[in-house]
Amino acid sequence: MKNVKLFQKTVTSGAIATTVALVGFVAKVQAATFSLPIEAAAKATGVDILRDRYGLDGTGITIGVISDSFNTSPNSFDSLGKVDNYATNIADGYLPSNIQVLQDYSDADPTITEDDPTDEGRAILQIVHAIAPGAKLAFYSGAGDVNVISQGIQALGAVGANIIVDDRGLFPQSIPDVPSNLQDLEPPDGPINQAINAVFDRGISYFSSAGNEFPNLPIYGHVNNPNALSVGAVYYGNAQFYTTRSGLTITQGQIEPFSSEGNPGSLKPDVVAPDGLPTSFNLTGEARPYDNPQFFSFFGSSVSAPYTAAVAALLLQANPNATPTEIYNALRNTAESPLSGFDSRYGYGLIRADRAILSLGVQPKPTTIPEPSAVPALLCVSVLIAGVFLQRNQQKSKTRTKSSLSLALVHSSVDQLSYKLQANVFLENYK
Repeated sequence: MKNVKLFQKTVTSGAIATTVALVGFVAKVQAATFSLPIEAAAKATGVDILRDRYGLDGTGITIGVISDSFNTSPNSFDSLGKVDNYATNIADGYLPSNIQVLQDYSDADPTITEDDPTDEGRAILQIVHAIAPGAKLAFYSGAGDVNVISQGIQALGAVGANIIVDDRGLFPQSIPDVPSNLQDLEPPDGPINQAINAVFDRGISYFSSAGNEFPNLPIYGHVNNPNALSVGAVYYGNAQFYTTRSGLTITQGQIEPFSSEGNPGSLKPDVVAPDGLPTSFNLTGEARPYDNPQFFSFFGSSVSAPYTAAVAALLLQANPNATPTEIYNALRNTAESPLSGFDSRYGYGLIRADRAILSLGVQPKPTTIPEPSAVPALLCVSVLIAGVFLQRNQQKSKTRTKSSLSLALVHSSVDQLSYKLQANVFLENYK
């Protein structure tokens, strides 16, 4: 048997995920798709539920990102060795064409002491866009000192960002890596914390990477701000990977060995979220290629914090009146942890978007499938039938037969409604 075709116009199920069973074979009706292969992470955190059953994509929300650079790296290449930049990302569908870049990396900035830009901000925005493709995006380069980051927070707030996320940490070589000196680097009343407090008071949610410094450094600086949600990293890529830094093989759902730990007595990090996600280009020249050879893996809390910020955009779209505190609490209180209570590495646990949205008082959209009636009607679903084995013809000839088979459509709702359908299929049978 070569193939089986359903000769009926194929449509998708829209915002409702359904399952179709044909005899003993089951296939999922097409629902939300992602611009990057992040299905494992989306399923683990309930993002697929928000996209499929609630129809959320971040429309009406603006997400601002602060990172090193966006489109200035001279060493940004895809898996084929071709130049990868903002223009190619637009053409390939990884980014929208209307990102508002307020400030990009500049070699002329005297406050910048770090190495060449890596365009990590563009990689972050790819992941944000994959989760919340309807959201507007803005970027500000945080390469530089504390004043640059503070200016970025204020600038993003001024252009209408509802959510801001950064992955910036300050590590001057002149300051020893000991906790007693870290508060001098970013004091509670310093410019970054003042900027975070100001946007928080205006109803803007702020997210920050917890850091990748375990066991050398604890979480420090503005990441400890109670008006910001700090996010650690849990691996949810496409397969196991080996890290030479810790000598461990990391599997799905495992806390990253480098994810920073909170200080004694603090409640940071707040939560953890996936890393090890795909991007279209290699950030450092060292990252392991993603299992899909078209992509590269992106590790660290620089991934998990933007991922969480994008989830927050879906939550805010669902409940536009939710305050930053309500969004933070929804993510904390519904997180899933392998431990009991708060932990200095896991925080309150892995974010669960499907639970967080319920805690904000938002219910899934009601089913649009009609109740069965005596009046014949056409219910369109998208069906993929694969692996059906038919008896081979005795002669070397191709036959086409028409038969009527029974389909059972099961809607994945709380009530698990079932419907019986009839569909005519043509079975093409080959020797």
